[in-house]
Amino acid sequence: MRKILFIFCFSWACLGYSQFTSAKSKTQAKRTYAKVKKVYEDPSDSAFIYYTLGWEAYKSKNFDAARYYWERGANCETNIPSKYSSAFRLGLMHQNGEGVGENKEIAFYYYTLAYAEGKSEGNVDATKNIAGYYENGFVMPKDNFKALEWYTRAKNQGNRYCNDDIARVRRKIIQQ
Repeated sequence: MRKILFIFCFSWACLGYSQFTSAKSKTQAKRTYAKVKKVYEDPSDSAFIYYTLGWEAYKSKNFDAARYYWERGANCETNIPSKYSSAFRLGLMHQNGEGVGENKEIAFYYYTLAYAEGKSEGNVDATKNIAGYYENGFVMPKDNFKALEWYTRAKNQGNRYCNDDIARVRRKIIQQ
């Protein structure tokens, strides 16, 4: 698969290179080719490749292909952000029933995978979605204390949109 992608990108870069006439444009084409070559030759970036292919398929409404690529991206051995982004997107697909049956338990599993135990590479939106699951009682009983804990984790992980959620859950805890 990687060899096919590399050949495609190499052909694309060479084709583009031959159409440029100025020295500046040729230099830009060489840089583009070098970036593409590096991405597609580096085996540790396979999660990035799968995430990108999945996103392209998703944008064209080909949900089966998107799921296929994101499953592979989420199961890569590396710990790069694209792996966790793939898991997050799979969680969204299962939560919303896009191309698969709606299944909040499987979505929760992928959100937990995307959280990546709080590592900086983990997906902050997945962390916030886990908090929402606890707050609303999806898959497990409602637990505002757990929801507050997960919203705080999301904020500490870098999600800038948790302040209102944290305030809302604190009000719910006070009202209990």
